[in-house]
Amino acid sequence: MGEIVILQEYRKRRKKDQKHQQARDNSAVQSSTKRDIKQQALEKEKAEQVYMTSRIEHDTEEPA
Repeated sequence: MGEIVILQEYRKRRKKDQKHQQARDNSAVQSSTKRDIKQQALEKEKAEQVYMTSRIEHDTEEPA
């Protein structure tokens, strides 16, 4: 037979683990250096530019 699980304790533990994970994620974001933030912004801008370029090329093609 399987292990007996008390649902209330399981839910509390899961909620607590989610809070800890969220705290770790927030900590990682807040502790970013200016260089990291600038690098992320450049990557985002480059990705957006590639997307818009491909979109423009796709829109200008004539249907056959």
